[in-house]
Amino acid sequence: MLRSSLAATGLLCAAVSAQSFSYPNFSSTAQLNLLGSSIQAGNAVRLTANASNQTGWLWRNTAMPILSGFDTTFTFRILPPPAGIKAEGFALVIQDDPSGANATGGTVWGMGYGSGANGSAGIRNSIAIEFDTYQDPFLNDSSANELTIHTRGALGNHENENWSIGRVTPPGNFVNGQIHTARIVYIPGAIQVYVDNMATPVLTRSYDLVTGGTYQSGNPVGGLGVVGGTGFAGFCATTGAGSLTEQVDILSWDWTSTPPTDPCYAGTLGQSTLTIDGSDGGFFRRVEIATHQPFAIGVANPPSFGAGAHYILVGSLLAQPGAPGTGLSFGNACFPMLPLGPAELLLANTFSVSTGLLPALPTPHTMNIPSSIITFPLEMTMQAVTFDSASPLTLGLTNAVELAVLQVGPPMISSVLPLSAAANVLITIAGDGFVPGLTLTLAGAPIAPASVSAEQVTFLFPASTLCDSMLLLTNPDGQSQSWMLNPTPIVTNTVLGQGSSAGGAIFIVQGTGFAPGTMATIGGAAATVLSASATVLTISTPSGTPGVAPVVLTTPGGCTASTTYTYL
Repeated sequence: MLRSSLAATGLLCAAVSAQSFSYPNFSSTAQLNLLGSSIQAGNAVRLTANASNQTGWLWRNTAMPILSGFDTTFTFRILPPPAGIKAEGFALVIQDDPSGANATGGTVWGMGYGSGANGSAGIRNSIAIEFDTYQDPFLNDSSANELTIHTRGALGNHENENWSIGRVTPPGNFVNGQIHTARIVYIPGAIQVYVDNMATPVLTRSYDLVTGGTYQSGNPVGGLGVVGGTGFAGFCATTGAGSLTEQVDILSWDWTSTPPTDPCYAGTLGQSTLTIDGSDGGFFRRVEIATHQPFAIGVANPPSFGAGAHYILVGSLLAQPGAPGTGLSFGNACFPMLPLGPAELLLANTFSVSTGLLPALPTPHTMNIPSSIITFPLEMTMQAVTFDSASPLTLGLTNAVELAVLQVGPPMISSVLPLSAAANVLITIAGDGFVPGLTLTLAGAPIAPASVSAEQVTFLFPASTLCDSMLLLTNPDGQSQSWMLNPTPIVTNTVLGQGSSAGGAIFIVQGTGFAPGTMATIGGAAATVLSASATVLTISTPSGTPGVAPVVLTTPGGCTASTTYTYL
């Protein structure tokens, strides 16, 4: 399987603009989803009132880009109960749960995101920055004033401190009826939490939303498993039973997402027209293929111009597009174009001003690149100048796409089933890292694959395959792995090795190299094989003559092993 390197590349793109929203107050709750006990209370959103068994959620309806970073600041106020004990707290949660802006989690000590008193599965694909105001010893809380970060990666989140990647006792007491400020900054690889306008974060932890990090215990935790690069952000809070209450108000909220790529990647045509293997690269504008693989560069019609548009397609070997010298009168390209910089290549040109490296025709056109062209790792960003409109005739820029040609690891075979078979039976190789264009040989002779995917290869068992033939799978880059096919079976043990000469007894043979379809004879007479796996044969004996009888086992591929059976 092609290992993804999105986090290592797309997240490094220049961040010159962002997606954001701002609620200076909540006199309007537009684009917000209030669930449970949450209500609009004047210019605030009240997650919980000073009442028992309250659970409230507030989500922004629109998913925001999160993987390449975000900076969010909010103000809040927590009023203690008139009498009783403050509880339980609230959390800022960023999540890609399948329920999206309708996600809910645990009540009471579950803080709205975890398991809680209702035994919720917890909000999945989430990370929660929790302001815990009640010490639950059974949750391993350190105090009744705790700032902690919880995640279980892609699994449902949980409020137990075993699932904390970092916690601290912040200065002061948040449950005092005063307005407090919190700021959470995520830069890929690190989360920082600031409170009450402090110049330095009160809590900083290493964690990456894509690759994960470690718990306080040192055990690993994975990333959030976010699909599409975006997530929903919001707040949740709970109170307890009886006098365990507090009023939690969110007073303001600002959010800024760091874009995954420079805005130049969007182009100026209003939609994607440049693709590699039919893809514009998705969220990170990046398409990955393995070395020695064919691929196709497609240039579609500009939406306003239509068919027959000419274009100049340029490829840049710059490590970070968005370098100086990209400004054109009709938009900003991702790299120098007029004139071309030293790291740029003229890939295709239908204006006939100069010759490109690839033969090209006006739109719509697909340029097919053979597997023999790129046999080494390569990073290239492509973008084209083309027509935007016909009347008046104007130029524009297509979207940009990063092509990443990667050197994948060697193929890894986990199983070959069945190992032995009759001629033309389908054999399945399971594993990882199989690349289209791979070759198979058996005992040095080539065989044709029936199908190839990243995790499975199939072929038909060749007739007259010799015993203990070596199967070799070789990827186009020359990396290979071998596996023994049609092995000679070996008997390691027998069970119930004697029985009546009248037959009909059960005889079990243990060993290696067996396969479904293995046949057996005892004393020259055919025996019934009741079941056969790679390691165990269960046989019903035929009638025989008292004494020791030879047993011959023959696999479907014609390889044999022998043992004995004693008739009484």
